[in-house]
Amino acid sequence: MGTCKFCGKKDKLISQVLQVCRDCIINGDWDIIKPHLHSVHTEVRKLVDLPSDPPKVERNVKLKCNFCINECRLSADDTSYCGLRNIQKKETGELPYPSKSKGYIHGYIDANPTNCCNSWFCPAGSSSGYPEYSNYKGPEYGTYSYAAFLYGCTFDCLFCQNSSHKNFSKKHLFEAEFLANQIVKNEKITCLCYFGGTPESQLPFSINLAELILEKIEKDRIMRICWEWNGSGRRDLVEKCMEIAIKSGGNIKFDLKSFNKKLNLALCGISNSRTLENFKFLAENYFGTRKDNMPEMSGCTLMVPGYTNHEEVEHIAKFIREINPKIPYSLLIFHGDYQMRDLPITPRKQAMKCLEVAQKYLEKVNLGNKFLLGFS
Repeated sequence: MGTCKFCGKKDKLISQVLQVCRDCIINGDWDIIKPHLHSVHTEVRKLVDLPSDPPKVERNVKLKCNFCINECRLSADDTSYCGLRNIQKKETGELPYPSKSKGYIHGYIDANPTNCCNSWFCPAGSSSGYPEYSNYKGPEYGTYSYAAFLYGCTFDCLFCQNSSHKNFSKKHLFEAEFLANQIVKNEKITCLCYFGGTPESQLPFSINLAELILEKIEKDRIMRICWEWNGSGRRDLVEKCMEIAIKSGGNIKFDLKSFNKKLNLALCGISNSRTLENFKFLAENYFGTRKDNMPEMSGCTLMVPGYTNHEEVEHIAKFIREINPKIPYSLLIFHGDYQMRDLPITPRKQAMKCLEVAQKYLEKVNLGNKFLLGFS
């Protein structure tokens, strides 16, 4: 049972870490609530030795990074918001920066069709894409997806479902050339999916690895490249990823964690402005351009109990509809993790209401992690 520090409300759907209810986040005195939210994220990030804010030093700047919305400016003593860039550690040979040729990654093969949020319409899990992007008329049983888990994140989601992305070390640093050769060698791998964390912290590396793989494979071999991200990346890099995804038969999934700016700051610590801008840009310029009618991108929202409710889903669904109602949209059942382990699984009533609202505005809506409803 959590208690809202500002209105006194007690409810099992109020996070004990956040200590603020949804209503106060959105409608309360922001000048008072914002500093509290910042202090919560500061304490959480201290646990893993990460800075409370993206470094923005004005003098003695040693490194500028503009891969994502945070645009960190580092002095010799700073660490980037994602945790991957640190001048001091590089100079001691302790932790080289991830670059175009090297990246912090944990890769493994996953049997198709995977539990990917887009498997309900992608070639690996459905009948789409045949014969140009798949050799199968249905799900690709007997093949594999290379799951490329990238360390580092540009957000600070308190409900993170993959918080191990913060625990990187030199053992996770790999050469793109080496990985490309290993992936190409296994002919049963038909797709590669970048996730994390979020790929934005290492976009040049992910792009380079994808291009190396596509250069090395035989001309008639299927190899789809996909990205799952929070959408905060630099526009030209994001656009390059979209071009690779379209060319290879892959797609891009945006985690639309919320629509309300205040709610995104409360749950994720960083603004969602770049996310919404990038989603709109890619959707308007690339969605529907592939002749096979196979979706080039999608949106996805985790239904955090008490926070990401049907009202939030309605805002997101309206936002997508204004661009194109045919863009696929997935709703995911939440389970307690990271700093929000006290929250329950998304209640069935909330999930059904969110699904109903999304279907009111969009033509292609999917409910993911449905098995969890059996435990709610």
